[in-house]
Amino acid sequence: MNAFEQIIARYLEEEGYWVRQSVKVHEITKEDKRNLNNYSMPTPEMDIVALNVKENRLLVVEVKSLLDSYGVWYDAVCGRDREKYTKRYRLFWDSKFRGIITERLRQEYLKRGLINENTKISYALAAGKIHPLSDEARIRDYFSEQGDWVLFSPEDIKVKIRRFSEKGWEDDLIVMTAKLTKEVIS
Repeated sequence: MNAFEQIIARYLEEEGYWVRQSVKVHEITKEDKRNLNNYSMPTPEMDIVALNVKENRLLVVEVKSLLDSYGVWYDAVCGRDREKYTKRYRLFWDSKFRGIITERLRQEYLKRGLINENTKISYALAAGKIHPLSDEARIRDYFSEQGDWVLFSPEDIKVKIRRFSEKGWEDDLIVMTAKLTKEVIS
C-alpha cells in the first residue's frame, strides 16, 4: 500500500465507501489463466476495492499517482499503447481480463457475505497526474462510453484534499497534512 492509495482510500471513505486496499483475487483458476493466455499469471491485486452500501455498488479502483513522471495518458488507458504499458491499465482495456477478475472477485465477496447478488461492480481510475492535460477529457469520454466508470482526476483529488483542510479536529494523517499545507494546495 502506498501513500497515494491511502489518500484515495480516505477520499472514498469521505464519499461513503467502506474501503479495502491491496485486495488479492485468489480464486483465479487454471482455466482462467488459459483463457487469458497467461499460465504463470500471479495472483491479481486490485489497488482499492470500495463498497458503497447505500448504492449497493462495489468500485474497483486502479490508483496511479505518477506525480514526478509523465502521468496517465489516454492511449495507455484505452489499450492503444499496449507494448509499453500492457499490465498497468489492463483492467480498463482488456474486457476478458476484466470479466474474469470481476467474476472471481464477485464470487469471493459473495462467499464472504461482503456483497449481495444485486451489488453492481464498476471501475475507477484515480490519477495524480494526467499528461498531456488534453487527455483527461478523452479518458472521461472513454469511461463514459463504458457505462458508469469513474475518473478521479488530479483536480478532483485536490478539491477533496482542500475540503479535508476545512474539517474540524481529526487525528488523521491525511487531514492533518491537508490542514498544514492549506495555503500550498489552494
